[in-house]
Amino acid sequence: MGNSVYIVSVDAKDLFLANYSSPNSKEYSVKLAGSDHNDQFNTRRFVNTLDYSLDLIKLREVYEKVYRRMDFTFSKRGKEYCRRVINVTFKYSVKEFNRFFDNTYIKYGYLPQDVQLTDNICIKDGELIAVRVGSPVENPASPQELGDLFVFDNGMYRLGKTMKVLLTVAQLRNRLYQDGFTCDGIVFRRFKRSSGSSRIGKCLFIDEQLYPRMHKWELCGLKVKEGQEIDLAALEAYIALTLSSIVGTIPLRPENFLVIDDYKSVFKDRVVATRIGSDNWLTSKPEEVEIENSIWDGQSLIDKSAMGEWQDYGMILLRNRFFKSACFNTNIQKFFADRGITDVSQLSGFTLAQDISDIKVITTPSSIKYVKFGTLEQWLRLLDEDGNFGVVKHEKPTHFFDGRMVQIHYQLLNTLQLSQDDVDQLVKPSLDYLRMIQTDPAVLRYHIKYMGGDEEIDSDGITTTNDVVYQMLGVTDKFSQTKLYHNFKTDVSKSFKKELARGHILVEGNYSTLLGNPIEMLYSAIGQFDGESKIGVGNIFCQQFAFNQTILGSRSPHVTMGNVLLARNTDNEEIRQYVNTTREIVCINSIGENILFRLSGADFDSDTMLLTNNAILIRAAERNYHKFLVPTSMVDAKKIVRRYTKSDQSDLDIKTSVNKIGEIVNLSQELNTKLWDALNSGADFSEYEELYCEIAQLDVLSNIEIDKAKREYAVDSVAEIKRLRKKYEIRDDDGRQVKPNFFGKIARMKGYYDSVGKNYRFHNTTMDFLQHSLNSYRTSYAYTSFIPFSELLVNDAYLQKSVSYSQVERIMEFVRDMRSKIRAVWDGTDENLDNYGKAILVHEIRQEYINYIKSLRISPHTAYRLMLAIEEPQNKDISRTLFYTLFSAPNQCFLDLIEQSRTPISTLTEVSDGLWDVEIYGFHFRRETAMCPKTMSDNC
Repeated sequence: MGNSVYIVSVDAKDLFLANYSSPNSKEYSVKLAGSDHNDQFNTRRFVNTLDYSLDLIKLREVYEKVYRRMDFTFSKRGKEYCRRVINVTFKYSVKEFNRFFDNTYIKYGYLPQDVQLTDNICIKDGELIAVRVGSPVENPASPQELGDLFVFDNGMYRLGKTMKVLLTVAQLRNRLYQDGFTCDGIVFRRFKRSSGSSRIGKCLFIDEQLYPRMHKWELCGLKVKEGQEIDLAALEAYIALTLSSIVGTIPLRPENFLVIDDYKSVFKDRVVATRIGSDNWLTSKPEEVEIENSIWDGQSLIDKSAMGEWQDYGMILLRNRFFKSACFNTNIQKFFADRGITDVSQLSGFTLAQDISDIKVITTPSSIKYVKFGTLEQWLRLLDEDGNFGVVKHEKPTHFFDGRMVQIHYQLLNTLQLSQDDVDQLVKPSLDYLRMIQTDPAVLRYHIKYMGGDEEIDSDGITTTNDVVYQMLGVTDKFSQTKLYHNFKTDVSKSFKKELARGHILVEGNYSTLLGNPIEMLYSAIGQFDGESKIGVGNIFCQQFAFNQTILGSRSPHVTMGNVLLARNTDNEEIRQYVNTTREIVCINSIGENILFRLSGADFDSDTMLLTNNAILIRAAERNYHKFLVPTSMVDAKKIVRRYTKSDQSDLDIKTSVNKIGEIVNLSQELNTKLWDALNSGADFSEYEELYCEIAQLDVLSNIEIDKAKREYAVDSVAEIKRLRKKYEIRDDDGRQVKPNFFGKIARMKGYYDSVGKNYRFHNTTMDFLQHSLNSYRTSYAYTSFIPFSELLVNDAYLQKSVSYSQVERIMEFVRDMRSKIRAVWDGTDENLDNYGKAILVHEIRQEYINYIKSLRISPHTAYRLMLAIEEPQNKDISRTLFYTLFSAPNQCFLDLIEQSRTPISTLTEVSDGLWDVEIYGFHFRRETAMCPKTMSDNC
């Protein structure tokens, strides 16, 4: 597998100001002051990644051809950095004064190099040029000099009235799409954006010298001329398919494909239908409508022999130019042989194969996006020159209990009619587990293991807090008597309880990838599909669960009650024989069954569904299953005349970047709460059917928002949300908005709790019942005195006089400095850093310091002294940081100290016999005591 490369991320505002705002504007720069070489670029500006992908592979090749050099990237501290692609965000407008570094605001038309601050202000010839806000000022400027945009208050300058916007975000996007920009001598132009990036307004720009070859390659032989009328939304989405992160590639030849027709199952069903009314507003009501299900939309069948190193998985998601398909592991050749298919003339569909053994993939035009712009044969012929398909992902088990448990979510819980007793019963196993985490170190260590914290301590160090604690508990049980362990346990317990408050409760089940009518697809390939379902209406096939039982399903986004699925898990001999499913694959039927709309607009291009056999949840779903009709969209994408121009690309991306999926889901849960509160208080459903229809409308709206990156609709999502919010808004006597109680809990976690403007009132709904259950939970903490961490360490040869105290002080200073810089990043307001960028920067800072400490030659005596320093009072501010840092950068001295401290530990081993001591979620474990071997294997 290849590596991602780090690229610069910068906002359009900063690019515009550096390139176009004044006569002195020339270019944006990420160089350190006074440097000209690659190793002098400020790598902390490279806070985005260009994933290992088909695009990245091609970019390296194109760069070498264009520049005749091999320096597409440069390396520093083991990471690759690339200057030829830049991620541009569009968050900020250009104003009269614009914020630069260090809370300094500079007047439009001037740049940082034009500014010399004196006492946090710069005035030239009576004109205010720059002001630094939030810093102490000794001799403040007069109000006349400051004007009304800044004020002097409490010893420092602050922002005054709202500044005038000179260029909006939309205008900035237009300008950069049209004219590009220059960064450190490289001219950049718009490249492409992924669907995910487009929803938050981001776009990639590329070195213009590389663009022509990359653009020719991405168009895959299509001739698209400037100004040509085209389905621009679709084209932009499909040329970005090759940006997807991949884990490897597999080769496929043109003759390996059999392309059969897509099949639509047409039937009638009574649903809540959402349409665009005559007044151009969405309208929803119960009615019988005609449903069209594309039963193989986005899926393919791939012969096991073609899957290479992934043949033990049930599905691989493949990408190529204008191709995206979830390819499911199938015994295609065996099916042909069993049906007497020996010649390609017996096949139904289009293929270039001359021999039946060449057929490795059965797919449909829904996976080959190229057919919307060119011919199928053209696309297949292109595989002659480029037949490597990127493997994006495969199905995976959950992280919980070997994939046997799954975390449900508040959206599902809040669409089920559970009583307080039901909720108490549902959450009890999780609270029992939490109590064991808080009281039993062996259980906590087991818990950490299933959170991924099970890496061994070695000379490369370990990288997470979980890893450190997991390994220390593997050295000696005495560690559980330290304050360090207690603090960690407290953090884990709080985090676990917060997850429960969000509705993240563990139940038996998993996330399974949807596979639609696979046997029917095989029969269609040989012309023997009669339109009848082999699975049967109301049935699924999933090996995660025993057959002949009811299973509950939920796909994300899960908006309302009509999105809950109940199905019968039913065995199927043909699926067993010809489809190599795993526990994380579920075969579903969409012939004559409105399951795709029920699963919130599902298709088969690797969509997953949460499945569980939890009896409490299933009983709740059965109470109302046929009462709440399926939300069904009768809204078609509109035909918008767009041309292949920079202005139309800009306009499309502006519209796509206004994404309201989060608001839609939140509003739906607020209205679900209102509906359940009424029904649980004795109201009749007929009184609230209109409310349910409008919640169902939000499900349709959520899918419109998700699809905006590839198709356009004549729907104003912002206005629709505003209308529904206003219609159902309730305020208390103090004018506060009434919200569900659980909204308050989540708001506290996310830091926007508002008791002044909102009344988080208890409602008779599942999620508020859950808050009651958690509030009544108590842990019986017994006071215990802690032993010093140093008591765990065995070092009879320790000599104080042999300690390098200068080295100890230097390391302590470095740890303090590292902690300070990391805190500054998280607390900072750099406009070019989102949380993802901050995380990358924090990792960069931490790694820089750890690498330094790791490079030092530390004696056993100095190592021991550093360990002693962890719990000294004067180091209280960095105690935990020091502890984790020393384990993240160990040399042999640290390892020897740990190894000498090894004692027998208590472990849990899962058993199937009756000899067990501990029960967790119905799984049985035997407690055993043993000396964990030096390798600290997972068996400990």
